Order: sequence, then structure tokens, then C-alpha cells
Amino acid sequence: MEDLLAKKTAMLASCNEEKIVLLGGSSVLYGFNTDEIQRRLGKPTFNAGVNVGLGFRYLLDHVEPHLKPGDHVLLPLEFNQYTNPMYYVFGFGIDTFVHREYWKNCRKYRRKGKLLLISLKHARSSATPEKLARRKVATLTETGCYLGLDTQLRDPATLKAIPFPETFQETDTMKEIAAFMTRCQANNIRVTLLPPVFYAREVNTAYLEKMYAYFGETISPELFRLEASEVYDSVYHANQAGQMRVTNRLIEQLEEPQNRKELNQI
Repeated sequence: MEDLLAKKTAMLASCNEEKIVLLGGSSVLYGFNTDEIQRRLGKPTFNAGVNVGLGFRYLLDHVEPHLKPGDHVLLPLEFNQYTNPMYYVFGFGIDTFVHREYWKNCRKYRRKGKLLLISLKHARSSATPEKLARRKVATLTETGCYLGLDTQLRDPATLKAIPFPETFQETDTMKEIAAFMTRCQANNIRVTLLPPVFYAREVNTAYLEKMYAYFGETISPELFRLEASEVYDSVYHANQAGQMRVTNRLIEQLEEPQNRKELNQI
């Protein structure tokens, strides 16, 4: 994960032109073909998706220094991103086990003992032959997206449902997202908040309406919702068919901004 984050940071740092940046977790990584977006729109486009478990602020610490006036940042953030801590379990793991800077940065993290246990458990479960082979199948392109995942590795019926709070409540991460959007506006960087690429049998529509209203947006969470046949191996991971469909839908929205309202109502 640290290697993936470093590659994506280097991509952004190397671009001196105005660019489109898709920022988020693995639903961005798997869900949007930024090679195709770049080809169709004729503008440098980068997929900065890594993993929702880093925490929004951890990802931002690496990405925001490479944003410049004239850039357009798209935020198709996973629903969990809004409620997770700003610095979360995988950021904690990278700081602790890779950078060895845990004690230097330990004030970032809450419930550090629990994060340590989750990090160790995940490291063990991620090292299985099946998961190692799965990661080798994906091709990371020069724009930062995964291509070539033309299969379906998990039955969608076996996936855990996305957890939604019963009622809306402002979180520290929501405040951080709003502050980021304000900073970007002040620096002539355009930001578009979008729903994530996801699969779910049920969603808490009332909660999501209030959450997006918090940011002054009217967004349909259905915009990039996956069909069962379009799931790769997670509720936030699209296979090639799903990626192609939602990428085309995003391109349509970027090509014709006046159609955004109609698209959100689909």
C-alpha cells in the first residue's frame, strides 16, 4: 500500500499541466479507467485512489501538495470515508511498520492499541497465496488505475453490507473534507463531490441525503452503483465491465456539465 501511494504521489508531482485528479479509496482505484478519461477528454488525468482505510487526511497529506491552480479534483469518496477517522488503520500501519515514525506521529491516531491489532490481523490475512496472486493479476497503468480485471472473484451475495449510521451526525472527517474544499476554492482548484462506485443491496438514502446536503450538494448515490455482475471482489471494487460503464458515465458528466442534474436523477 505504501508503494502504491508513493507511485501515485510521483505521478502527480511529475505533471506540470492543469490536470484532473480522482481522489479516494480503492473504489476509485478499481472503479475509474483514468487512461480512458484522459484519452477522451484530452487532459492529464490521474487516479489517486488507494484505500479508504488510510483515512482522508492521511491521503491528503500526500496528494494536496501536488495540486495546482486550474486542477479539477473529483471526490467519489466511499461512504465509510465520511465516518472513518481522518488518520486510520492503514495509515497507522505504514507509519508504524514502514516509516517507523509511529511515536513521532502518534497523536494523529485514536485507540492506537486497537489499530495495532487490526493492522497485524490484516497483514496476516493479506499474505495468503490467493490474495498475493490476485494483486499480481491487476495492471497498474501510468495514470494510476487498475485494468484487466475481467473476472468476478466473489459472489456479491456473500459480501458484507456497507454499514450506515442510523442518523446523520457531523464527523471530524466531514469537517476536514469541507475545509479541503474551501482551501481548493481559494486556490482556484475546482472540486466536485461525487458518490462512490459501489455495490449494495440496500442503502440508507435518508442518511446519505443529509450527508451530501451538509456539503451543499444534491447527489444521487445511485450514479455509480454497480450491478451484481459488475463486482470484482468487494463492495467497492468493480470488475472490467463495471469500470467501463461507470467510467463512461463519468466522462459524459465531465463532457456535458449541464447534464449533471439529469445524470444524478438516474
